Amino acid sequence: MKRNYTVAFLMLFVSSIAGGLALKDILDYSMMFGVSLAVVSLLCAAFFAGKQSQKEDSKN
Repeated sequence: MKRNYTVAFLMLFVSSIAGGLALKDILDYSMMFGVSLAVVSLLCAAFFAGKQSQKEDSKN
C-alpha cells in the first residue's frame, strides 16, 4: 500500500494552527506551540515531497 506522508503532515500543519487559535484564551502560550508544531510539520511535508520527487525522477 502506498503511503503519502506529505498530505498527512499538511493536514497536521493546518490543524495545529487551528488548535493554537482555538486554545489561545485557555492556555497562555498555545499559539506559540501551535505555530511551532506547524513549522515542524511543514518542514516534514517538504522533506517527504522532495523524497517522493527524487524517487519519481530516478524511475524516469
